[in-house]
Amino acid sequence: MTSPLAPPVTDLSWAVPTALALLSTLVAAAVIVVVVRTSRRSPRARAAAEQTVMEAAEALRRLDDAVAELDVAFDAADASDAADLPPELRRSAAVVRRARDRGFAELRELTDTPAAPARRRQEARRLHALWEAQLDRAGQVRSQLDAWTRDHRTTEDLLGAARRRHRALLETAGDPAPLLDALRRRFDPEDREDAEAAARSASEATREAEEALGRAGAEGALHASAATRRAEKHLRAVEDAHRVAFQAAENVDAELSTARDEIATALDVVSRRPGDCAPDAGERLRAAVADLDAASADAARRPRAAVATVARVREVRDLALGEAVSPRRRLEAARTALPGTLACARAALAAADAREVALPISDRLSRERARHELAEARAATDAGQALAHARAAWHAVPAP
Repeated sequence: MTSPLAPPVTDLSWAVPTALALLSTLVAAAVIVVVVRTSRRSPRARAAAEQTVMEAAEALRRLDDAVAELDVAFDAADASDAADLPPELRRSAAVVRRARDRGFAELRELTDTPAAPARRRQEARRLHALWEAQLDRAGQVRSQLDAWTRDHRTTEDLLGAARRRHRALLETAGDPAPLLDALRRRFDPEDREDAEAAARSASEATREAEEALGRAGAEGALHASAATRRAEKHLRAVEDAHRVAFQAAENVDAELSTARDEIATALDVVSRRPGDCAPDAGERLRAAVADLDAASADAARRPRAAVATVARVREVRDLALGEAVSPRRRLEAARTALPGTLACARAALAAADAREVALPISDRLSRERARHELAEARAATDAGQALAHARAAWHAVPAP
């Protein structure tokens, strides 16, 4: 008989199976979460995300081409500054251009910012849809522009406007031959090849424009406008290359002398504080001295190449020394290195812009990245930050 003071006996036979079932459910849920997260970061997920990004980038390339063709069409229709062009047509064209411009910044952010593959894929799909919509709008603008042109321009109007633009370009730009002659008298082929390549492309574009102007019809005006635009770009590139070469010639001796002193000082720092420098700092700096010696031997005939060597040597110096010098010394070094590095980055970007090739989207994105970094360098108030952006711009320019 149970005592009235004894505690009641509770039947716990159900608790153990219930706890085991609950535990199994929790473990299964945890396994599912791990599997899902792992799958989202798996090589297959990353590959799928990259494929989606590439498809979006290709849409941006097509949008970029469509905007370029639209600009030519506005020129050919003599509509760029036309007072009678419908305002909504002008606004629609501006919207497409802004979408293209923003697109490169958005694609740069997408490719540069770390994110989970699922997030990258989602963002790439959004951008792809956006750029495809802008492509459709560009097509609509082109159709509306063509209709407006048929109603407001005769063939004679179009060809006459194309001839005026072409004639104005030749009168303004002038003959590049004297610039090329000056370059050939003073510099080796390596330091004038950008100018000569641009001059050849300008001559070819000018010939194409003149041939197109000899043909009848709106297509002749369209082809002439496109060729005149190319000729303008290449003639400007000849002037830029001429200016860059002669500016380099003016500065190269001082740049080389200063760089030699800087490397000598850096070698002294390495000898006194080897533990604070890169492990192979001495070897890097001695190789830099050899590079400066080689550049000095040809500096008179190859000043652009010598200035580029100085800029690279200074970057090697900074990487070799690291934190071994004071912040003040690093800031002074950045101020000294900044002008030459900016000049190299700008010259490389100008040469890339002048190339007469249909660029893949990767190269177009690299050029836009270089432009962005140059803009950041100009906006920076700290010389060290400005130099970092200038170097990033230089490295971003796609090789020829």
